[in-house]
Amino acid sequence: MNAFLEGLATRLMDRWFTALVAPGLLWVAVLVAATRLGQDKPFQLGLLSDWLDRLSQEPALHEPAVVILIAVAALLAGGAIGQIAGALGGVVERCWALPCTLPPAAWLLAARRRRWDRATRRLREAVLHAVELDAQRADTERADAMALRRHRQRDRLGPGRPLRLTRVGDRYARTAERVRRVNGLDDLALVWPRLWTVLPDSLRTEVAAARDRTSDAARLSGWGVLYITISACWWPASLLGVSLLVVSTVRARSTSENLAALIETAIDLHNADLAEQLGLPPAPSAVAAGHAITAQLSGSSNTEDEREAS
Repeated sequence: MNAFLEGLATRLMDRWFTALVAPGLLWVAVLVAATRLGQDKPFQLGLLSDWLDRLSQEPALHEPAVVILIAVAALLAGGAIGQIAGALGGVVERCWALPCTLPPAAWLLAARRRRWDRATRRLREAVLHAVELDAQRADTERADAMALRRHRQRDRLGPGRPLRLTRVGDRYARTAERVRRVNGLDDLALVWPRLWTVLPDSLRTEVAAARDRTSDAARLSGWGVLYITISACWWPASLLGVSLLVVSTVRARSTSENLAALIETAIDLHNADLAEQLGLPPAPSAVAAGHAITAQLSGSSNTEDEREAS
């Protein structure tokens, strides 16, 4: 048991250092360099080299106690910045799945839908034009190429009409809709914690790993925002921040797709196991079983709420 706990602590420390402290130290280093370079001469690295040479000649910096204090302060600063990036990543994750019922999220969703509808209309017109030319036995090569181009343009906006503020939110919303339609689970947020307890360890490990990768992608957005703040002192930092935001968006789409697919797989394979654990009678279909699960859990939740209120 001691060996297991020591190994677990080592892995947690490695993850903490890799995910938070090391990127935080890099951010602090960039911030210090930005304050020395400034906006006027952003790439004159000789200024930074001269400053480091002057620091190395300071007698106080050769004292072991001072070096240790600086190292500890740097680690604490890196950890603190890493926590801030994680908090910003959490905000980004919430923004991904916003319901878009209030402005300005509703306005942005309406704009996304207008773009998708316009792309769909252009695709339909291109396909109809190609069909008309084919019926007239005319050359349809250019028309087919245009239809293919319109199809690719529409696909870049998403596989379906937007439901949320972002593509990641769309994927989660479609998962909830599929679970409601195929498995009869009207409230995935209510059922999922109970379903988690009946999943096999291998599947839980995969889902947890996919969830961590999605959080890492969101945290990368947090780092992008932090680097953009440095651009107030050194404008090239904005390029790095924007690059991190782009990479985070691309990575989040792939990780959320994997996470949503694993959640759908877990429900498809083990929804019946949850019904059995809840003591429900066999249902004629998966949809009926899901309705029974949701009804029982909703009833239990309502009973607990009534007891707390009394």
